[in-house]
Amino acid sequence: MLNLTATRPKLNVVFDQAGTPTYAYDLAVAIKTVLADYEKECPEAGYGKKGIYHFSNEGVCSWFDFTKKIAELAGNTACDIQPCHSDEFPSPVKRPAYSVLDKTKIKETFGVKVPYWTDSLKACMKNMDAIK
Repeated sequence: MLNLTATRPKLNVVFDQAGTPTYAYDLAVAIKTVLADYEKECPEAGYGKKGIYHFSNEGVCSWFDFTKKIAELAGNTACDIQPCHSDEFPSPVKRPAYSVLDKTKIKETFGVKVPYWTDSLKACMKNMDAIK
């Protein structure tokens, strides 16, 4: 989306599917936190914090919201970004309209800090030298 908003005069982006982007760095920090807890708990004695733990950044956005924020941070103001329905992009894959993960369990069990997606997007783009 960074390249598309920089090179196209107009872009139609899906607005009717909501989720939360996940910055790989934040996921790595969360995994490190979980592993540190595991090491501390003496694995030989059996680890009692088994189960499924979800992680993604905080907040909710559509692909349209995500693209608009990318363009804003990059200073790509010339691109006319317009919302469109997902049915305008036919796909054999059925995607859920709402795919936000509940991070309550990982936060409460391990004390994982979960940054908001816009803060993480800004950090990611700064690391890429993509912010103008």
